[in-house]
Amino acid sequence: MPSIEQSGRTVDEAVEVALKALGVSREEVEVDVLAKESRGLLGILGTTEARVRVTTVSADAAPDAVPAAGADAQSDAGPDVSPGLTGPGLSDVSVLAQRAVELLTKMLAYMDIPGETRVTSDDAEGVCIEIYNCPNAGLVIGKRGQTLAALQLLVAMMTNRSQPLEERRRIILDAEGYRGRRERTLQSMASSGAARAKRSGREVTLEALDPRERRIVHLALADDPGVTTRSEGEDPNRSVVIIPRGEA
Repeated sequence: MPSIEQSGRTVDEAVEVALKALGVSREEVEVDVLAKESRGLLGILGTTEARVRVTTVSADAAPDAVPAAGADAQSDAGPDVSPGLTGPGLSDVSVLAQRAVELLTKMLAYMDIPGETRVTSDDAEGVCIEIYNCPNAGLVIGKRGQTLAALQLLVAMMTNRSQPLEERRRIILDAEGYRGRRERTLQSMASSGAARAKRSGREVTLEALDPRERRIVHLALADDPGVTTRSEGEDPNRSVVIIPRGEA
């Protein structure tokens, strides 16, 4: 899993700079504090910057089965990978989004995977790109979403590399609606786990999830008056525990 080391006046500042360099969110990384900031005499002399190592965490999502296209589905001219620069409600996109689409299109071509790409959102929060009309979507997603996560990381790093720090943004990739399906699965899992916890009066531990997926579960149950949640364990085996309110 790719990682970078970064310094800053504080730990939070160092982490923020590293996140922008990687083009990912806080939920998608692990942070190791290598050195905390320290203030010298009278808070002036001998000040030492904080230093952190930020490591991306691969997605743990199991992709839906998507049948692979046969060899005869490939044309002699190679894969049909078309860069679509617009999506629903988008009349134009930023230069950063265009660059991300171009890079993703080239990567899919190198992987010999046919498909099309389009920008589905492009704002201050980040750029979302969907891969569609892709008969080999299962290969793009990969085992437990790892290939999609790797593509997302590479596109984000390469797209943001030439951008000024303040203009770097998150890049989010999806393939044939995979992320939406996985989110609905996680919300259903959270609801079922909460029902079991309230019915039995005992804690329910869900399967191991990555940070982004754990956050989806926590948010899904945040307004449930009957349960509370916490994360336990160490990645990649860290999971969400659902606790009946009476035991919280």
